Amino acid sequence: MTECATGHEFHHPWEDDGYEPLRTQTALAPSDAQALLAPLAEASAAIARLDARLATADAPVREGVVARLALREAAGWLAHHHGTWVHPADLGLRQAGLTGSVTAAAMSGRLKATLPSTLDAGDQPHTLAEDLAIDQALQFARLWRRLAELRSWAPLNDTESLTHLLAQLGSHTPPEAALAAWRQRFSVHLAPDLAALPVLLQAGLAAQAWAEHEPCYGGHLPTVALFLAACLCRRRGATPQFALPFWSAAPGLLETLGLLAGPAWLPAFLRVIADAGLRAGQELSRLQTAAERAAGLHRTARSQLPAASALAVRLPVLTARALADQLKLTPQAALILLKQLVGVGMLREATGRAAWRAFVIA
Repeated sequence: MTECATGHEFHHPWEDDGYEPLRTQTALAPSDAQALLAPLAEASAAIARLDARLATADAPVREGVVARLALREAAGWLAHHHGTWVHPADLGLRQAGLTGSVTAAAMSGRLKATLPSTLDAGDQPHTLAEDLAIDQALQFARLWRRLAELRSWAPLNDTESLTHLLAQLGSHTPPEAALAAWRQRFSVHLAPDLAALPVLLQAGLAAQAWAEHEPCYGGHLPTVALFLAACLCRRRGATPQFALPFWSAAPGLLETLGLLAGPAWLPAFLRVIADAGLRAGQELSRLQTAAERAAGLHRTARSQLPAASALAVRLPVLTARALADQLKLTPQAALILLKQLVGVGMLREATGRAAWRAFVIA
C-alpha cells in the first residue's frame, strides 16, 4: 500500500538546510508557531464541530457517516497515490461484492456496470484503476473504519500491535531501535516538549517523524505516517466519534502538502485536516437530510419504513436482499419499501441494472 510512483523524490522535513531533526527538536520556533495559529484554529474548529455534531446525531446517522467517510478516505487515498478517481459509491459496491474486476470489465466493454457512479459523474478516468490498487484502498477503508468504531483497538499500545498494523497497511517495519524511539517519543511516554502542544500538532509532528522510515516519491504523501497521526488523535481522545479524516480533502491541498518540507509542512497538514473535516460535516448534513425526507413519508403503525430508512442511512450500499434479511421481509415487500424511499428522493439506484440492483443515498 505504501508503494509510490517514481518521479521527483518526496522531500522530508529534515532534508532542508537548517532544520533540526524531530527526534532532537525540543520546541517549535516562534516564527513557526505564529504561522500555525490560523490553520490550527481552523482545523481544531472543524474537528471539534464534527465531533459535537456526531455525538448528538441519531445512531444510524452516526454509523452511516463513519462508514461513508471510510470509503471517501479510501477514494482520496487511491486518487492521490494511483492517479485515478473511483467514486466512493463504486468502492462501496465493490466492498459489498456487487461488482468485479475493473480490468475484466474494461476488456469486455462493461466498465459502466463496474464504475457506474464514477462514469455518471463525468469522471472518466484517464488512468484505469488497477484491481490491486482498489483492493488496497478498500483495506485502508476497513482499517480507518475499525479505528473509528472500535475504541478497544489501540495499535500504538505496544510494538506487536503496531507491527501488525504496518503489515496490514502493506508497509515494512523500520529498524527496532527507530521503532522504539518513535513510540517512546509519541506513544509510550509523550515527550515533555510535546505534552503542552495541541493534539493536532502532536499528530502532525508524529507523522513527520515517522515519514523518515517511509520513503515516497513523486510528491506522494506517506500513508502509514498519516494513519498513525489518526491513531494518535484517537488515543489522545481528540476524535471520540470518528477517526481523523485526511485523504478526503481537496486533491489540490494533498498535492501541495506532498511538495512541502520543513516548517511549511505542518501548517499545510492542518489545512488538509480542516478541509477534510468540513467535507465530513457536509456528508453528515447529507445523511441528516436524507433521514428527514424518509421521516416525512406517510406510514401506518405497523410500517417498516422507519426501520428501512434507518438501515439505508446506516449502510453505504443497500440491496433488496439485505433489506429483506435484516427486517425479515419478503423480497417483494423490501422492493416496495425501496421504491418508496427512492420516490421521496432519499435513495437512488446505483448500478443501472434491471436486476441485482443496489441503492445508495441520493
